[in-house]
Amino acid sequence: GAEHLMIGKDKRGWVLVTEGVGADPNNHSGSSYTDLSNQGLGVIARLNNGYGTAGTIPHSNLYDDFARRCGNWVQASPGCQIWIIGNEMNLANERPGGPNGQKITPQLYASCFEKCRGEIRSRPGHEHDQVVIGAVGPWNIETTYPGNLKGDWVQYLADILDLLGDGLDGISLHTYTHDQPAHLVFSDDKMQAPFDNRHWHFRAYRDFMGAIPDSLKSLPVYLTETDQYGAWLDANTGWVRNAYQEIDDWNQAAGKQPIQALILYRWIIGDHNDPQQVGWAIENKPGVQDDFRDAMNNEYRVVLPQARPDYRVAWLDVSAPGRADLTTTIR
Repeated sequence: GAEHLMIGKDKRGWVLVTEGVGADPNNHSGSSYTDLSNQGLGVIARLNNGYGTAGTIPHSNLYDDFARRCGNWVQASPGCQIWIIGNEMNLANERPGGPNGQKITPQLYASCFEKCRGEIRSRPGHEHDQVVIGAVGPWNIETTYPGNLKGDWVQYLADILDLLGDGLDGISLHTYTHDQPAHLVFSDDKMQAPFDNRHWHFRAYRDFMGAIPDSLKSLPVYLTETDQYGAWLDANTGWVRNAYQEIDDWNQAAGKQPIQALILYRWIIGDHNDPQQVGWAIENKPGVQDDFRDAMNNEYRVVLPQARPDYRVAWLDVSAPGRADLTTTIR
């Protein structure tokens, strides 16, 4: 949804589609995204095992089946070549079996991700697809494990990245403000101890960016959810404009790993009887839509990550003269 707003402004931005694909390795169904990609829009698909107690990824004894299912889906789904595996894996509600189900530690997620990436990139025509890690839920401390007894969400991301090494193609992140005022996008307010080094509002994305090691600074980064945390205020307050300005400012700063996408959460209402889903939706809020249109009056361009060269140079032997005569010509 909302792609018509971008097309109406003659802008081409990003659309994320979330899919519950299950873990049946014999299921070869998929979905076509060509209605989006043929309009010049960037398409990202998030592959979940399911929602709620099904788990964003399945129980670990089904990782092989889930990976095969993801490969099948990708093979049957033209128009997309960027795939996110799972969502907010550190949240208890995203576990297979619900809050009392199997805890998704970084070790388990990395194992599942490696299998899914291998399957996806083994499929003809998808050898160079981007397989992207799921976004970690900020401010959530529900998943603790040895080495992270506080459940630090930033440490959770860092541990996943350390386990995967260079075996990933991109990073997705989530960030929000904890209230509706537009100025909170630029807030540097921090949390209380023991997380007093963590941002409390939109700039939580900076904490995640700081956890990305130098070896992965050339990877694309996608901010795939952002909103006012609770219900959107149906008004053109400048919150959306501020959010896009903040990311463009980040991208223009020297030495920063650029961010390729900022995707508003979310367009559709979903369950009209669920006040939370009604509050999150943008399709029923013309004020937020106007704010988004105004944001598109700026010429914010994607800044691509720069490859970091690995020169691997060592001086073995140098035969250089100790002095040069004035009559010597040096070219």
